[in-house]
Amino acid sequence: MHRIKKSTKLDLAPPEAPRFFAATFRDPNQIAAISKWDMDFRQIEDGEMQADFKVRSGPLISVMKFGFSRRVHQIGASPKDHITFGIPTHSRLTDWNGTSIETPPFLSFGSGDEFDCISDSGFGGYTMTVETENAMKIGEKLGIAVSDTEFGAFLLPATPPDRSAALLNDIQTLLANPNSSEQGETHLIEEILRIALGGGADRKEPRINRKALALAAAIDRMTATPDENVPISEICGDISVSLRTLERAFNEKFGIGPKAYYTRLRLNRVRSLLAEQGKDLSISDAANRYGFWHIGQFSQDYKKCFGELPSATVD
Repeated sequence: MHRIKKSTKLDLAPPEAPRFFAATFRDPNQIAAISKWDMDFRQIEDGEMQADFKVRSGPLISVMKFGFSRRVHQIGASPKDHITFGIPTHSRLTDWNGTSIETPPFLSFGSGDEFDCISDSGFGGYTMTVETENAMKIGEKLGIAVSDTEFGAFLLPATPPDRSAALLNDIQTLLANPNSSEQGETHLIEEILRIALGGGADRKEPRINRKALALAAAIDRMTATPDENVPISEICGDISVSLRTLERAFNEKFGIGPKAYYTRLRLNRVRSLLAEQGKDLSISDAANRYGFWHIGQFSQDYKKCFGELPSATVD
């Protein structure tokens, strides 16, 4: 059991002024331009997307508040050489690395660890990212041994309400503070470490079963060939899974079948391409690149999925 000492101020260099960033995007992947995360956010619910971000990057910790208006399949990996934690603020995270979620948990994204989760419309929360070296120093001051391999990907399904409320208050206070606050940042990191290391018995690691493996194999196949529009029956043959099994797996996790998921994956790719290169690339060329050859049908599908025509994305 870890012995907790009284908080002690860190012997670090004078803090720099925090940097702030706030924006609302129609495509949540646009945050990648300023983020160290490896991310691939796939909108899997029809309708206009509003992705809100507010970031405070201080010398010791980076805090991000976020919210998505539509259902999203979130895939990626956390920043390397850092440890990252997350707190959903609403019961809108339904699946995290194969674990079904009922109440907002405390999440550890590890350091460079992969994540795969499903969030419903209205999902929001906070992430806190700390350099591993700083976390180790702060842990040492508290009498906690924090190794660089201590934090992998796990969740704590239940955190004491008073501790959760206190942590949320610390996060919101820091986000609202435009000034340097080494004391506030250090205190927040201390609270995170106490929660993360104090709930070892309740940790839930990512789990893998046969259905999850089949689902992952199908998605990998789709992701590898977003430009080909491969028939689902062919994908089933490639991964040796029946169509019925795959249909059930996709509907249970995403609420849509494999064909609808594949179409949305390709539409998301077109949208990202138009957002990045739309001024230099025609809409038809962008659509053709991802296997959409009937432009009229493509435009209808695009508007249904994102609530806007492709031309609006370019504008």
